[in-house]
Amino acid sequence: MKKITMASISFLCAAAFMLPNHSISSAAAGTNHEPHVIINNQALTSDKILLKNNQLFISFAEAKALDNLTLQWNNAAKQVTAKGKAVSLLLTINKAIALKNGKAVKLNTAPFIYDGKTMIPLRFVTEVMGGSVTWNPSTQTAFITKARSYLTSDLMSNELWVARNAAINLPRVSLLPKINTPTYETSSIQYYFPKKVHDQFFEKNNHVISYFEISDHTAYLKWQGHITNKASTQKQLYFINGTITNEIGTLPLFKDSTFAAFRWMPHIGSTGYSLIHQDDWNDVVFKETEVDPNDAKPNYIIVQIPEEE
Repeated sequence: MKKITMASISFLCAAAFMLPNHSISSAAAGTNHEPHVIINNQALTSDKILLKNNQLFISFAEAKALDNLTLQWNNAAKQVTAKGKAVSLLLTINKAIALKNGKAVKLNTAPFIYDGKTMIPLRFVTEVMGGSVTWNPSTQTAFITKARSYLTSDLMSNELWVARNAAINLPRVSLLPKINTPTYETSSIQYYFPKKVHDQFFEKNNHVISYFEISDHTAYLKWQGHITNKASTQKQLYFINGTITNEIGTLPLFKDSTFAAFRWMPHIGSTGYSLIHQDDWNDVVFKETEVDPNDAKPNYIIVQIPEEE
């Protein structure tokens, strides 16, 4: 039996929609109006975020999550540099002019030092580095997204399992008014894709089920529900044993009731898979296959289903 790897632990956090900060939920409930920032599925702690003059700033060190940036600080010149694959950005403390690949660009607000941290304007840096900012006013959350190049490439793959792996690993965004945050202590996470589809999927983590749709290299949370132990007769999500309550968002109707099902068990590094249909889904036996983290891209746990080809 394999031990739990760091990649498996990271995946558990990623698969739970990356909202581990309980203050996000309290903001959604109207008890906390502080802003929150999530960069490529990583939630920043409150001490790394500052709201000043109706503009969000983040600690310079946190910008690395945007695109594996290399960060440098020049204390003598009071300058910070962020370097990516195609972009180099130089900012000077208290100056509203930055250099992007050596060319001057103007900022609305200059970077500054606060509480010993270099604070940089979030939207400016994100967009200059090729990312996107989505603001959810209900939860007071800024989602910063820039999909890694291998994910955008794999999403277009003719290999269905490759495209699906990219889909579940894309940056995620929610415009829903609140979030049902699942717990991370789980022996398995389930994924359900409509047959021969890669850009729509369900993710079941403990008692929370979430539905995502892919658009512009981003996974948008469209619907969530809480699963109770009470038996259900609903037909739309026949593969869920239990009644779904506390629904948020809108769940579409699916033309085909056949789904590709995957059960990822990080503690043994194994994925169970099957093609299921409403008429016989409860009798289907999941086939198991090991996923070698040394041979796969990070968190690529979706496998090929021969019966789906």
